[in-house]
Amino acid sequence: MKTSIIQQRRYPTVAIPTSLVEYAGKSVTLRGYYVSNTQYYNIMPIDAHIEQDRVYEIGKIFSDEETKSELIPSCLIERLDSIILGKTTTSSSNKLRSGVKSYLEIECTEENKFNVSLPQLFGYWNNGKLQLFEAFRESEEDDKIIITPVKQDSYSLKLDLFSRNTGILESDVMLKKKALFIGCGSVGSLVAVELAKAGVGHFMLVDNDIFGYHNICRHQCGIYDVGHYKTDALADRILSINPYAEVKKFNLPIEDVDQDEVLSFCNSDTVIIGGADNREGDLYACNLGIRAGSSFVSIGCWERAFAGEIFYCLPEGMPTYKDFLAVTGYVSGRVTQNRRFYTTEADLEKVSFEPGISADVNFVTIVGVKLILDLLNRDNAEYTQRILPYLTQYTLVCNTNDTRIGGEQAEIFSYPLQVTTSIIVPYAAKDNV
Repeated sequence: MKTSIIQQRRYPTVAIPTSLVEYAGKSVTLRGYYVSNTQYYNIMPIDAHIEQDRVYEIGKIFSDEETKSELIPSCLIERLDSIILGKTTTSSSNKLRSGVKSYLEIECTEENKFNVSLPQLFGYWNNGKLQLFEAFRESEEDDKIIITPVKQDSYSLKLDLFSRNTGILESDVMLKKKALFIGCGSVGSLVAVELAKAGVGHFMLVDNDIFGYHNICRHQCGIYDVGHYKTDALADRILSINPYAEVKKFNLPIEDVDQDEVLSFCNSDTVIIGGADNREGDLYACNLGIRAGSSFVSIGCWERAFAGEIFYCLPEGMPTYKDFLAVTGYVSGRVTQNRRFYTTEADLEKVSFEPGISADVNFVTIVGVKLILDLLNRDNAEYTQRILPYLTQYTLVCNTNDTRIGGEQAEIFSYPLQVTTSIIVPYAAKDNV
Protein backbone atom coordinates (compact mmCIF):
# COMPACT_ATOMS: atom_id res chain seq x y z
CA MET A 1 0.00 0.00 0.00
CA LYS A 2 2.78 2.42 0.95
CA THR A 3 4.61 1.86 -2.30
CA SER A 4 1.56 2.79 -4.39
CA ILE A 5 1.08 6.08 -2.49
CA ILE A 6 4.74 6.97 -2.98
CA GLN A 7 4.50 6.18 -6.66
CA GLN A 8 1.49 8.51 -7.04
CA ARG A 9 3.24 11.42 -5.35
CA ARG A 10 4.71 14.19 -7.51
CA TYR A 11 8.40 14.94 -7.37
CA PRO A 12 8.58 17.86 -4.90
CA THR A 13 9.83 21.16 -6.32
CA VAL A 14 11.28 24.02 -4.29
CA ALA A 15 11.60 27.62 -5.48
CA ILE A 16 14.86 28.81 -3.88
CA PRO A 17 16.11 32.41 -3.91
CA THR A 18 19.63 32.64 -5.28
CA SER A 19 20.44 35.01 -2.42
CA LEU A 20 20.40 31.98 -0.10
CA VAL A 21 23.95 31.18 -1.20
CA GLU A 22 25.08 34.16 0.88
CA TYR A 23 24.26 32.04 3.95
CA ALA A 24 26.35 29.01 2.89
CA GLY A 25 27.51 27.09 5.93
CA LYS A 26 25.06 28.90 8.24
CA SER A 27 21.84 27.85 9.90
CA VAL A 28 18.80 29.19 8.00
CA THR A 29 15.10 28.99 8.83
CA LEU A 30 13.13 28.60 5.61
CA ARG A 31 9.92 30.66 5.44
CA GLY A 32 7.34 30.60 2.68
CA TYR A 33 4.42 28.33 1.91
CA TYR A 34 3.65 24.83 0.67
CA VAL A 35 1.10 23.89 -2.03
CA SER A 36 0.00 20.36 -1.19
CA ASN A 37 -1.65 19.29 -4.45
CA THR A 38 1.41 20.23 -6.52
CA GLN A 39 4.07 19.43 -3.88
CA TYR A 40 5.54 22.89 -4.49
CA TYR A 41 7.45 24.83 -1.85
CA ASN A 42 7.97 28.57 -2.31
CA ILE A 43 10.83 29.88 -0.16
CA MET A 44 10.75 33.66 0.23
CA PRO A 45 13.93 35.78 0.16
CA ILE A 46 15.18 36.73 3.61
CA ASP A 47 15.83 40.39 2.70
CA ALA A 48 12.53 41.18 0.95
CA HIS A 49 9.44 42.96 2.34
CA ILE A 50 7.24 39.91 2.93
CA GLU A 51 3.92 39.88 4.78
CA GLN A 52 4.88 37.60 7.63
CA ASP A 53 1.29 36.58 8.38
CA ARG A 54 1.05 35.02 4.90
CA VAL A 55 4.11 32.79 5.21
CA TYR A 56 5.25 30.25 7.79
CA GLU A 57 8.20 28.06 8.64
CA ILE A 58 8.50 25.30 6.07
CA GLY A 59 11.91 23.92 6.95
CA LYS A 60 15.47 24.48 8.04
CA ILE A 61 18.98 24.34 6.66
CA PHE A 62 21.50 23.10 9.22
CA SER A 63 24.80 24.92 9.62
CA ASP A 64 28.17 23.24 9.25
CA GLU A 65 28.55 23.38 13.05
CA GLU A 66 25.17 21.70 13.57
CA THR A 67 26.00 18.85 11.23
CA LYS A 68 29.43 18.40 12.82
CA SER A 69 27.84 18.26 16.25
CA GLU A 70 25.65 15.46 14.90
CA LEU A 71 22.38 17.34 15.18
CA ILE A 72 21.99 15.35 11.98
CA PRO A 73 23.88 12.11 12.65
CA SER A 74 26.79 11.54 10.27
CA CYS A 75 25.43 8.12 9.37
CA LEU A 76 22.19 9.77 8.21
CA ILE A 77 24.13 12.29 6.11
CA GLU A 78 25.93 9.42 4.40
CA ARG A 79 22.59 7.83 3.59
CA LEU A 80 21.20 11.19 2.39
CA ASP A 81 24.21 11.67 0.13
CA SER A 82 23.57 8.23 -1.30
CA ILE A 83 19.96 8.98 -2.26
CA ILE A 84 21.11 12.10 -4.13
CA LEU A 85 23.17 9.72 -6.26
CA GLY A 86 20.18 7.41 -6.63
CA LYS A 87 21.77 4.54 -4.73
CA THR A 88 19.35 4.08 -1.83
CA THR A 89 15.85 2.65 -2.00
CA THR A 90 13.83 0.39 0.23
CA SER A 91 13.19 -1.77 -2.79
CA SER A 92 14.80 -1.79 -6.21
CA SER A 93 11.33 -1.73 -7.78
CA ASN A 94 10.25 1.48 -6.04
CA LYS A 95 10.29 4.63 -8.12
CA LEU A 96 8.56 7.99 -7.67
CA ARG A 97 6.36 9.00 -10.55
CA SER A 98 8.46 11.98 -11.66
CA GLY A 99 11.66 10.03 -11.95
CA VAL A 100 13.07 10.00 -8.41
CA LYS A 101 14.78 6.64 -8.26
CA SER A 102 15.73 6.87 -4.64
CA TYR A 103 14.22 7.65 -1.26
CA LEU A 104 14.91 6.86 2.35
CA GLU A 105 12.75 5.61 5.22
CA ILE A 106 13.68 6.35 8.83
CA GLU A 107 11.97 5.53 12.11
CA CYS A 108 9.96 8.24 13.89
CA THR A 109 11.90 8.69 17.12
CA GLU A 110 12.50 11.44 19.62
CA GLU A 111 16.03 11.75 18.31
CA ASN A 112 15.23 12.70 14.74
CA LYS A 113 14.25 16.26 13.97
CA PHE A 114 11.29 15.74 11.65
CA ASN A 115 8.44 15.11 14.05
CA VAL A 116 7.19 18.70 14.45
CA SER A 117 5.15 19.24 11.30
CA LEU A 118 5.26 17.31 8.07
CA PRO A 119 5.76 17.63 5.20
CA GLN A 120 8.74 19.92 5.63
CA LEU A 121 12.10 20.70 4.11
CA PHE A 122 15.52 20.24 5.61
CA GLY A 123 19.01 20.45 4.25
CA TYR A 124 22.69 21.01 4.87
CA TRP A 125 25.68 22.52 3.12
CA ASN A 126 28.20 20.35 1.28
CA ASN A 127 31.23 22.39 0.17
CA GLY A 128 29.01 25.45 -0.21
CA LYS A 129 26.37 23.56 -2.16
CA LEU A 130 22.90 23.12 -0.72
CA GLN A 131 21.61 19.56 -0.34
CA LEU A 132 17.86 19.80 0.18
CA PHE A 133 15.26 17.16 1.02
CA GLU A 134 11.59 16.75 1.80
CA ALA A 135 10.45 14.70 4.80
CA PHE A 136 6.87 13.41 4.91
CA ARG A 137 4.68 10.69 6.37
CA GLU A 138 2.03 8.62 4.67
CA SER A 139 -0.28 9.35 7.62
CA GLU A 140 -0.16 10.77 11.16
CA GLU A 141 -0.16 7.24 12.56
CA ASP A 142 2.71 6.06 10.41
CA ASP A 143 5.85 5.14 12.34
CA LYS A 144 8.20 5.92 9.45
CA ILE A 145 9.30 9.12 7.76
CA ILE A 146 10.03 9.12 4.05
CA ILE A 147 12.83 11.38 2.80
CA THR A 148 13.27 12.31 -0.85
CA PRO A 149 15.55 14.77 -2.64
CA VAL A 150 13.76 17.75 -4.16
CA LYS A 151 14.01 19.57 -7.45
CA GLN A 152 15.62 22.94 -6.77
CA ASP A 153 14.21 25.71 -8.94
CA SER A 154 16.39 28.74 -8.17
CA TYR A 155 15.24 32.27 -8.83
CA SER A 156 16.53 35.79 -8.41
CA LEU A 157 13.56 37.88 -7.39
CA LYS A 158 15.06 41.17 -8.56
CA LEU A 159 15.94 39.72 -11.97
CA ASP A 160 13.11 37.25 -12.57
CA LEU A 161 10.33 39.64 -11.54
CA PHE A 162 10.85 41.77 -14.61
CA SER A 163 12.65 39.35 -16.94
CA ARG A 164 9.75 39.45 -19.43
CA ASN A 165 10.14 43.23 -19.65
CA THR A 166 13.75 42.99 -20.88
CA GLY A 167 14.25 44.87 -24.12
CA ILE A 168 11.15 46.97 -23.46
CA LEU A 169 11.51 48.26 -19.92
CA GLU A 170 14.95 47.76 -18.41
CA SER A 171 14.74 46.92 -14.70
CA ASP A 172 17.91 48.79 -13.73
CA VAL A 173 16.34 51.97 -15.15
CA MET A 174 12.80 51.44 -13.87
CA LEU A 175 13.85 50.63 -10.30
CA LYS A 176 15.10 54.23 -10.00
CA LYS A 177 11.76 55.68 -11.11
CA LYS A 178 9.23 57.08 -8.64
CA ALA A 179 5.47 57.56 -8.60
CA LEU A 180 3.46 59.81 -6.27
CA PHE A 181 -0.25 58.93 -6.10
CA ILE A 182 -2.72 61.55 -4.96
CA GLY A 183 -5.74 59.32 -4.61
CA CYS A 184 -5.66 55.51 -4.42
CA GLY A 185 -9.08 54.65 -5.78
CA SER A 186 -10.04 52.73 -8.90
CA VAL A 187 -7.75 54.78 -11.16
CA GLY A 188 -4.82 55.09 -8.76
CA SER A 189 -4.85 51.43 -7.78
CA LEU A 190 -4.69 50.20 -11.39
CA VAL A 191 -1.89 52.62 -12.27
CA ALA A 192 0.07 51.58 -9.17
CA VAL A 193 -0.26 47.86 -9.92
CA GLU A 194 0.81 48.34 -13.55
CA LEU A 195 3.79 50.50 -12.58
CA ALA A 196 4.84 47.89 -10.02
CA LYS A 197 4.75 45.26 -12.77
CA ALA A 198 6.76 47.59 -15.00
CA GLY A 199 9.49 47.73 -12.35
CA VAL A 200 9.04 51.18 -10.78
CA GLY A 201 10.95 51.02 -7.51
CA HIS A 202 9.60 53.88 -5.38
CA PHE A 203 6.00 54.76 -4.49
CA MET A 204 4.34 57.41 -2.35
CA LEU A 205 0.63 56.84 -1.67
CA VAL A 206 -1.60 59.65 -0.39
CA ASP A 207 -5.28 59.00 0.47
CA ASN A 208 -7.28 59.25 3.69
CA ASP A 209 -10.14 57.01 2.56
CA ILE A 210 -10.93 53.53 3.94
CA PHE A 211 -11.48 50.60 1.58
CA GLY A 212 -15.06 49.30 1.67
CA TYR A 213 -17.20 46.66 0.02
CA HIS A 214 -18.56 49.25 -2.41
CA ASN A 215 -15.01 49.72 -3.76
CA ILE A 216 -14.37 46.08 -4.69
CA CYS A 217 -16.11 46.12 -8.08
CA ARG A 218 -13.71 48.73 -9.50
CA HIS A 219 -10.57 48.53 -7.37
CA GLN A 220 -7.45 46.35 -7.61
CA CYS A 221 -7.83 45.29 -3.96
CA GLY A 222 -10.41 42.84 -2.66
CA ILE A 223 -12.51 41.48 0.16
CA TYR A 224 -9.61 40.90 2.56
CA ASP A 225 -8.69 44.59 2.33
CA VAL A 226 -12.04 45.92 3.55
CA GLY A 227 -11.61 48.15 6.60
CA HIS A 228 -8.00 49.04 5.81
CA TYR A 229 -6.83 52.40 4.58
CA LYS A 230 -6.63 52.35 0.80
CA THR A 231 -2.95 53.25 1.08
CA ASP A 232 -2.25 50.18 3.23
CA ALA A 233 -4.24 47.86 0.98
CA LEU A 234 -2.56 49.18 -2.16
CA ALA A 235 0.90 49.03 -0.57
CA ASP A 236 0.29 45.30 0.05
CA ARG A 237 -0.60 44.82 -3.63
CA ILE A 238 2.54 46.65 -4.75
CA LEU A 239 4.81 44.65 -2.41
CA SER A 240 3.19 41.37 -3.45
CA ILE A 241 4.45 42.16 -6.97
CA ASN A 242 7.81 43.66 -6.01
CA PRO A 243 8.84 42.99 -2.39
CA TYR A 244 11.90 45.19 -2.87
CA ALA A 245 9.91 48.33 -3.68
CA GLU A 246 10.00 51.33 -1.38
CA VAL A 247 6.45 52.39 -0.43
CA LYS A 248 5.67 55.47 1.66
CA LYS A 249 2.10 56.03 2.86
CA PHE A 250 0.15 59.03 4.11
CA ASN A 251 -3.41 58.55 5.33
CA LEU A 252 -4.11 62.24 4.90
CA PRO A 253 -5.44 64.66 2.30
CA ILE A 254 -2.50 65.81 0.16
CA GLU A 255 -2.85 69.36 1.52
CA ASP A 256 -2.07 68.04 5.04
CA VAL A 257 1.07 66.13 4.07
CA ASP A 258 4.35 67.85 4.90
CA GLN A 259 5.34 69.46 1.60
CA ASP A 260 9.04 69.19 2.38
CA GLU A 261 8.69 65.42 2.62
CA VAL A 262 6.76 65.27 -0.63
CA LEU A 263 9.23 67.49 -2.47
CA SER A 264 12.19 65.50 -1.16
CA PHE A 265 10.62 62.39 -2.71
CA CYS A 266 10.05 64.02 -6.10
CA ASN A 267 12.59 64.70 -8.82
CA SER A 268 12.88 64.48 -12.61
CA ASP A 269 12.48 60.68 -12.41
CA THR A 270 9.11 61.07 -10.67
CA VAL A 271 5.61 61.14 -12.09
CA ILE A 272 2.77 62.58 -10.00
CA ILE A 273 -0.57 60.90 -10.68
CA GLY A 274 -3.65 62.95 -9.95
CA GLY A 275 -6.44 60.53 -9.19
CA ALA A 276 -8.34 62.71 -6.75
CA ASP A 277 -12.13 63.00 -6.74
CA ASN A 278 -12.03 66.59 -7.92
CA ARG A 279 -10.13 68.99 -10.14
CA GLU A 280 -8.91 71.03 -7.18
CA GLY A 281 -6.86 68.05 -5.99
CA ASP A 282 -5.34 67.62 -9.43
CA LEU A 283 -4.52 71.34 -9.61
CA TYR A 284 -2.66 71.05 -6.30
CA ALA A 285 -0.81 67.96 -7.60
CA CYS A 286 0.25 69.68 -10.82
CA ASN A 287 1.61 72.66 -8.88
CA LEU A 288 3.67 70.23 -6.78
CA GLY A 289 5.09 68.71 -9.96
CA ILE A 290 6.15 72.09 -11.29
CA ARG A 291 7.92 72.92 -8.02
CA ALA A 292 9.63 69.52 -7.85
CA GLY A 293 10.60 69.25 -11.51
CA SER A 294 8.36 66.16 -11.95
CA SER A 295 5.93 65.24 -14.70
CA PHE A 296 2.21 65.24 -13.86
CA VAL A 297 -0.66 63.14 -15.21
CA SER A 298 -4.35 63.51 -14.40
CA ILE A 299 -6.73 60.67 -15.23
CA GLY A 300 -10.47 61.07 -14.70
CA CYS A 301 -13.68 59.42 -15.86
CA TRP A 302 -16.80 61.10 -17.13
CA GLU A 303 -20.35 60.17 -16.20
CA ARG A 304 -20.80 56.38 -15.96
CA ALA A 305 -17.29 56.13 -17.50
CA PHE A 306 -18.74 56.34 -21.02
CA ALA A 307 -15.53 58.32 -21.61
CA GLY A 308 -12.57 59.72 -19.74
CA GLU A 309 -9.88 62.35 -19.96
CA ILE A 310 -6.11 62.33 -19.59
CA PHE A 311 -4.06 65.48 -19.09
CA TYR A 312 -0.29 65.57 -18.73
CA CYS A 313 2.20 68.29 -18.01
CA LEU A 314 5.99 68.45 -17.97
CA PRO A 315 7.56 70.72 -15.35
CA GLU A 316 8.41 73.38 -17.92
CA GLY A 317 7.77 74.36 -21.51
CA MET A 318 4.05 73.63 -21.78
CA PRO A 319 0.69 74.81 -20.43
CA THR A 320 -0.13 73.67 -16.90
CA TYR A 321 -3.29 72.27 -15.37
CA LYS A 322 -4.01 75.81 -14.17
CA ASP A 323 -3.93 77.00 -17.79
CA PHE A 324 -6.19 74.11 -18.74
CA LEU A 325 -8.79 75.02 -16.13
CA ALA A 326 -8.61 78.72 -16.96
CA VAL A 327 -9.24 78.04 -20.65
CA THR A 328 -11.84 75.28 -20.41
CA GLY A 329 -13.36 76.05 -17.03
CA TYR A 330 -14.85 73.20 -15.08
CA VAL A 331 -17.30 72.26 -17.79
CA SER A 332 -16.85 68.69 -19.00
CA GLY A 333 -18.31 65.29 -18.44
CA ARG A 334 -15.96 64.58 -15.56
CA VAL A 335 -17.79 64.01 -12.30
CA THR A 336 -16.94 63.67 -8.67
CA GLN A 337 -17.02 60.00 -7.73
CA ASN A 338 -19.79 58.82 -5.44
CA ARG A 339 -17.96 57.34 -2.48
CA ARG A 340 -21.01 55.40 -1.27
CA PHE A 341 -24.41 54.58 -2.66
CA TYR A 342 -26.85 52.64 -0.52
CA THR A 343 -30.00 51.22 -2.04
CA THR A 344 -32.43 48.35 -1.74
CA GLU A 345 -32.37 45.39 -4.09
CA ALA A 346 -35.71 46.51 -5.53
CA ASP A 347 -34.21 49.85 -6.56
CA LEU A 348 -30.89 48.44 -7.74
CA GLU A 349 -31.80 48.41 -11.42
CA LYS A 350 -32.67 52.14 -11.27
CA VAL A 351 -29.28 53.18 -9.93
CA SER A 352 -26.88 54.98 -12.29
CA PHE A 353 -23.53 54.11 -10.76
CA GLU A 354 -20.58 56.49 -10.98
CA PRO A 355 -18.06 56.41 -12.46
CA GLY A 356 -18.95 53.19 -14.29
CA ILE A 357 -17.99 49.56 -14.52
CA SER A 358 -14.43 48.44 -13.97
CA ALA A 359 -13.82 47.51 -17.62
CA ASP A 360 -14.68 51.05 -18.74
CA VAL A 361 -12.66 52.74 -16.00
CA ASN A 362 -9.72 50.48 -16.77
CA PHE A 363 -9.72 51.20 -20.51
CA VAL A 364 -9.32 54.91 -19.85
CA THR A 365 -6.73 54.26 -17.14
CA ILE A 366 -4.59 51.88 -19.23
CA VAL A 367 -4.14 54.56 -21.88
CA GLY A 368 -2.94 56.76 -19.04
CA VAL A 369 -0.54 54.05 -17.85
CA LYS A 370 1.03 53.84 -21.31
CA LEU A 371 1.49 57.60 -21.31
CA ILE A 372 3.06 57.48 -17.82
CA LEU A 373 5.60 54.85 -18.91
CA ASP A 374 6.54 57.05 -21.86
CA LEU A 375 6.94 60.07 -19.58
CA LEU A 376 9.12 58.17 -17.12
CA ASN A 377 11.38 57.12 -20.00
CA ARG A 378 11.30 60.37 -21.96
CA ASP A 379 15.06 60.89 -21.47
CA ASN A 380 16.00 57.25 -22.08
CA ALA A 381 17.53 56.94 -25.55
CA GLU A 382 17.19 53.13 -25.44
CA TYR A 383 13.43 53.26 -24.89
CA THR A 384 10.95 53.36 -27.78
CA GLN A 385 8.09 55.76 -27.09
CA ARG A 386 4.68 54.10 -27.50
CA ILE A 387 2.06 56.84 -27.54
CA LEU A 388 3.55 60.12 -26.25
CA PRO A 389 4.60 61.33 -29.74
CA TYR A 390 1.06 60.79 -31.04
CA LEU A 391 -1.06 62.21 -28.23
CA THR A 392 -1.64 65.84 -27.42
CA GLN A 393 -1.53 67.24 -23.90
CA TYR A 394 -5.24 66.62 -23.40
CA THR A 395 -6.64 63.30 -24.56
CA LEU A 396 -10.21 62.02 -24.51
CA VAL A 397 -10.79 58.27 -24.41
CA CYS A 398 -14.22 56.95 -25.41
CA ASN A 399 -15.75 53.70 -24.24
CA THR A 400 -19.06 54.16 -26.04
CA ASN A 401 -20.72 56.91 -28.08
CA ASP A 402 -24.18 55.60 -27.26
CA THR A 403 -26.31 58.47 -25.93
CA ARG A 404 -28.28 56.04 -23.76
CA ILE A 405 -25.16 55.78 -21.57
CA GLY A 406 -23.33 59.06 -22.13
CA GLY A 407 -26.18 61.40 -22.95
CA GLU A 408 -25.73 64.19 -25.47
CA GLN A 409 -22.01 64.45 -24.74
CA ALA A 410 -21.49 61.00 -26.20
CA GLU A 411 -22.22 62.45 -29.64
CA ILE A 412 -18.84 64.24 -29.73
CA PHE A 413 -17.21 60.87 -30.43
CA SER A 414 -17.29 59.35 -33.90
CA TYR A 415 -17.04 55.74 -32.80
CA PRO A 416 -16.61 53.58 -29.67
CA LEU A 417 -13.05 53.21 -28.28
CA GLN A 418 -11.98 56.43 -29.95
CA VAL A 419 -8.81 58.08 -28.58
CA THR A 420 -8.39 61.71 -29.61
CA THR A 421 -5.06 63.02 -30.92
CA SER A 422 -5.77 66.63 -31.89
CA ILE A 423 -6.98 68.66 -28.88
CA ILE A 424 -4.55 71.49 -28.15
CA VAL A 425 -4.35 73.14 -24.73
CA PRO A 426 -3.40 76.82 -25.08
CA TYR A 427 -1.79 79.02 -22.47
CA ALA A 428 -4.32 81.06 -20.53
CA ALA A 429 -4.44 84.82 -20.82
CA LYS A 430 -2.50 86.42 -17.99
CA ASP A 431 -5.59 88.01 -16.49
CA ASN A 432 -7.19 84.54 -16.28
CA VAL A 433 -4.26 82.87 -14.49
